Formats: sequence, structure tokens, C-alpha cells
Amino acid sequence: MKKNKIFYGWWIVIGCMVITTTMVPLIMSLSNKFLLQITNDMNISRSSFTLTSTILQGLGIFLSPFVAKYLAKGNMKKIQSISIIGFVITYASYSLAQNVWHLYISAFILGIFYLSATLIPVSMMITNWFVKKRGLAMSLAMSGIGLGGFIFSPVVSYFLEAFGWRIAYRIMALIVLVLALPTALFILKKKPEDMGLEAYGKNEKDTPSIKTPNNITGVSISVAQSKMKPFFWILLVGMLANGIINSGALGQFPPAIEELHGVTVQATIISMYSLVGIFGKLLIGWINDKYGIVACTTFGCVTFGLSFVFMLLGGNVVMLYAMALLFGLGSAIGTVLPPLVTSSIYGTEKYGEAYGIVNSFSQLGLSIGSLFVASVYDLSNSYTNAWIVLIILTAVTYLAWISSYKVSRKFCAPKTNTQKSSLTT
Repeated sequence: MKKNKIFYGWWIVIGCMVITTTMVPLIMSLSNKFLLQITNDMNISRSSFTLTSTILQGLGIFLSPFVAKYLAKGNMKKIQSISIIGFVITYASYSLAQNVWHLYISAFILGIFYLSATLIPVSMMITNWFVKKRGLAMSLAMSGIGLGGFIFSPVVSYFLEAFGWRIAYRIMALIVLVLALPTALFILKKKPEDMGLEAYGKNEKDTPSIKTPNNITGVSISVAQSKMKPFFWILLVGMLANGIINSGALGQFPPAIEELHGVTVQATIISMYSLVGIFGKLLIGWINDKYGIVACTTFGCVTFGLSFVFMLLGGNVVMLYAMALLFGLGSAIGTVLPPLVTSSIYGTEKYGEAYGIVNSFSQLGLSIGSLFVASVYDLSNSYTNAWIVLIILTAVTYLAWISSYKVSRKFCAPKTNTQKSSLTT
């Protein structure tokens, strides 16, 4: 690469940010902004509507390994571009629903396109393009989720108030088409070798000023062999718990806050934790690059877990602002940390295969988390017990990830001098 030119990998990061800004928030942080209007209009329960997210996320349980393998071996640009078009059409089809079954059919189809267009290809591209500063690059790419939540939370609220939920779905689908599709077609590239380049930092030599938290590579055994080892299953437990707590929070914080303090406070809080989430993701990436995966996992899980404590005190609006700060700082554990934890255990070469399996368990958690919280509310007319369970599951996430990483070190070969200079996570 030429020294006087910006490394193209940073354009990949910007392109990935566009994808995560426009598409992911519609499925994660903003999906339940439609909940109250749709449940009232169709006269259905909250858990019935939330089942749409369960169906969408549940597809990842079965399809993630196949999608990751297909993207790794196939034409990623073509697959992602077609998937974005499919996403747009299917998301807009929500607006045509006449009953809850129509929503479920749309959710099923949407889940297929969502997997192939968003987080899996984004994490694969960042892993391919960056060795050095991978934590920063991954954080920047995933910060689009918080940026999108910050930008589009008040926008969606306005569309809902001004035009109703059907028109709001159509407008948001059009925004994705205009912004995400050109990005996939003209900016994103699968790997640096496609442009005659090398991954950032691949062959850099160690210098005394660069601190590397670990002195070994990813596991030396194959992914298939790792399935017989405890760290593999411990990792999956952590991913499952992580999916539950993220889905439960992102899916049910909006209606919980709106019920407590109204739609204006709800929109403000969502925008706040989405904005703080941008900084939180960058901070997580910096901690990973500087101090390693254990330190950034600790920071992320502690701040995320404390956000549920403050939700328990949410009757006081001041406590909700404290929650928004903590939740924003810790929100990276749902998007940035899973790929970083996976790459820290398996390394770059085995990442694609490993992440496909890992993401299946994340999707399993994501598919049941919001539904679990909504069901608890329907049964007790309160979110209190659900927040307590999510605090416990945050602790499970932390202990599982740290234990998996520590145990996996027994199956790693020491770095060679070359490897030491190129690996940072």
C-alpha cells in the first residue's frame, strides 16, 4: 500500500457504518417503537407482536453457519446487494399486514435477507481487512447501530405520529434502499487481496511503544476439534445469554419507558443511549486494542448489567438518564464483543467458520430475549422480574466469555516473531 494514500480498509469501515446505521437499528433498537400502535390497531398482545422479532432472529439459529460459509466462499458483493433489495421489499411489506400472521410471514422472509446483508458480512470484512487496530475498526463499523438509533429514533417517532405505522414502515424501507444499496455496490470489498492489498498491520514489526496484551495466537486446533473441548461450549453459553439480554433490553426498553413517562421521554432516552453507544463502542475497541479482550469484556458487561439496575428504579426519570448512560457505554457487548471474543479465541483463519456457529447461539438468544420480557410483562403487568433475570444473565455472559477465553489458551501455540508483530486481539 502507498504511504501517501488512505488505506482502503478505512473506507470499508465507513461503508460498514452505513449498513449498520440504516439497517440494524430497524431490527434491533427501533423495532418495538411500532409496538403500541400495531398492538392497539390489531388488538393483539405485546408478546404476540414481539414474536415477529423472535421469528426473524430465530432464523439465525439455523442459517448463520450456512450464511457465513456461503459469504466466505462466494461473491459477497452480489449476495449482500441482493439481500439489501430483499430486505427493503420485505420490510415495506409489514405495512400491508392485516393481521398478525401477515407480520409473521414478513418477519420470516426478512430474517433471511437480514442475516446476509448486515452483521455477518460486516464482521467478516472487518476481520479480513484489519489485523492491527481490529478493535477500533470493528467498533467504528458497529457504532453505526448507535448512530442509527440516535438519528432514526425521533424520525420514526415523527413518522408514527404524523402518518401512522404503515407509512412509517414504507419510508424507512426507502431510506435503506437509497443509502445502503449503493454502499454495498460501490464501496464494500470482501478482502484486501481483491484490490492487491494486505490487511492493515499484517506485516508490521513490533516496536517498544506497542503493547500486545497476549503473546499467543488463536487456537491451533480446528473448529471441528474444538467442539470436543469445554471452552467451545462455554463460549456458546455466553453467546446465548448475551443474545437474551440484548434482545430483552433493546426490544422492551422502548415500551417500558413510554409506559412510565410517555413517548417524548422515550424518544429522548433512546436517542441518548444510542448516541452514548457510539462512544461506548469506540471505547470498547480502544480498550481491546490497548489492554486485551478480558479488560474490554469486563468493562462492557459491568456497565450493561448496571443499566438493568437503574431500569428497576425507572419510576424516577433521573434514573432513566443514568440508565441511558450506562446502557450506551455497555451496548457494545451485543455487537462489537461477539466478533472480538470469537477472533481472540480462534484467530483470523478460523474466524468465518467459528463465527457462523457462534452467531447461531447469539441469534437463539436474540430470538427469545424480547419475547421473554414481553411475556413476563403480560403475566405480571410489570417488567421488574424480567430486569432481575437479565442482570443475572449479564453475569453469566461475563463469566462464560472470560472462562472460555482463559481455557482456550491451553490449545494455542506460542506466537512466532512474525505473528507477534501482526496480531492484536
